[in-house]
Amino acid sequence: MSETEDSLHTLARFATVLASLSHEESLSTRLCEAGRLVLEADSAAITLEYAGQSRLSISVSDDLASAMEDIQDVVGEGPGFDAARSGAVVIGQLGDDEECWQLLSQRIDHLGFVGTVLAIPLYADDEAVVGVLTAYRRGPEHPADLHAARFLSVTIGTALLQHPDVTAREKGITEAWESRAQVHQATGMVVAQLGVRPEDALALLRGQAFARNISLLDVARDVVGRRINFKDFTIEGD
Repeated sequence: MSETEDSLHTLARFATVLASLSHEESLSTRLCEAGRLVLEADSAAITLEYAGQSRLSISVSDDLASAMEDIQDVVGEGPGFDAARSGAVVIGQLGDDEECWQLLSQRIDHLGFVGTVLAIPLYADDEAVVGVLTAYRRGPEHPADLHAARFLSVTIGTALLQHPDVTAREKGITEAWESRAQVHQATGMVVAQLGVRPEDALALLRGQAFARNISLLDVARDVVGRRINFKDFTIEGD
């Protein structure tokens, strides 16, 4: 099959999948689910500005995808980060003895996930990476459809940034921004408490989340709720 025929075949699959999904779902949810199905994955997530301070998960298919995004956010490493920083599709195995993301692997044992992960950088007009589609498939190593991955990279990235529906008006995105706003608020509070730079304050929040094995959002809520004060490094109830 030629490259053109591959592209047309992938386009047909993508269109068929999109048409089968509920139109009542948000665009970001439909694109995430379509990407998951085209890649024949069990779980998937779309996160914008993956390695930036404005990082925002706008769609997760299930608890596994949500947990994986949270853990990568806390430890600062994983397939999603590699895809965002390199601009290339990243394929790896999680839950085996040859994992290349040691901090991540230490934190995912309780999830019981063993399988293939595929992280696809999302582009708009072939420019900078705007986000990452991460897909997870349980079971033994599964050959990835790199042509489909490259197709989704541009198709989903362009659709997300050019479609007027992908705004704070979408319920899911509104909730995600509200959650991320708490992280920004907590970062500002740590800056005020310690007089450090915002990126250093965010690193401290991630360190606290890592040490307590909870999500970054949970730590942010504790800071905003004044249960954690980094100035004296006390936790209410200790």
